Amino acid sequence: MDVDYTIEALLDLDGAVIYQELGYWIVIEARTVKPSIRVPHGIKYSLTLHDKSGTRILGMDNAHPIKKATAYGKAPKNSDHIHTINGSIIPYEFINAAKLLEDFFDLADAFMNEVH
Repeated sequence: MDVDYTIEALLDLDGAVIYQELGYWIVIEARTVKPSIRVPHGIKYSLTLHDKSGTRILGMDNAHPIKKATAYGKAPKNSDHIHTINGSIIPYEFINAAKLLEDFFDLADAFMNEVH
């Protein structure tokens, strides 16, 4: 795996709460862990979008393995995935920390723009 020079930026955001318009808010958690099959990049993370009542609307994390098989066959070995508003879990291909942040904020913005 190539060295990800953007991981420090993600780690610096650990514990951040970012308030959005109309009562939405984002929580970012990130810490280093020993690389493994489930977490090959060595970063345990959770990025979540919540509504004004605190309900998680959207999430990207690697806190647990993906148990169900995907449409492409068996469940992936790594734990990176997206939680959608309808409760679906979609595997996510972690490329680097910068792309993770970009993808999360794009999904969060798309949701908030679609709803309002």
